[in-house]
Amino acid sequence: MTHERLLVPISPDYASAIGLAVYCFARLEWHAIWCCERIEPGSLNELEDRTAGQVADTLLHLVEGLGGSDEEQDLKDAAADFRALVGTRNNLVHAKPGTSIDGEQALYRHGDQWLLSELASVADAFARCSTRLNRALQGLLDGEKRKPVPNKR
Repeated sequence: MTHERLLVPISPDYASAIGLAVYCFARLEWHAIWCCERIEPGSLNELEDRTAGQVADTLLHLVEGLGGSDEEQDLKDAAADFRALVGTRNNLVHAKPGTSIDGEQALYRHGDQWLLSELASVADAFARCSTRLNRALQGLLDGEKRKPVPNKR
């Protein structure tokens, strides 16, 4: 084992916050994919190699066929939130490394530094949306409880 990764001059807390945010988004994206699969079986194979934006667009399209119950509306709102969060994720994942004014290593997007507090905030937003999609998977979209959704594709 060579440990080159330990030569990267980044604080462990900052690296951990980046990793947690990215993991929370990956979890969110897979909850979205599974929602698509529950609404339209076969979606998983189609979406597993797609971009997060394509997954979000597919989920938004599929939830249009849902009714207006509170659970259905929450899923529609969560799908819209997921679509918005894709942009946040892209800003994080496509950020550029740089040195902050205090000499610390950080990520920058469009000239703005990703602060530790912002990384925590976006990880929380990803986790909240993920929890809402998972609630739909365990309730509204659970195969045992679910009414068929008309196919609008």
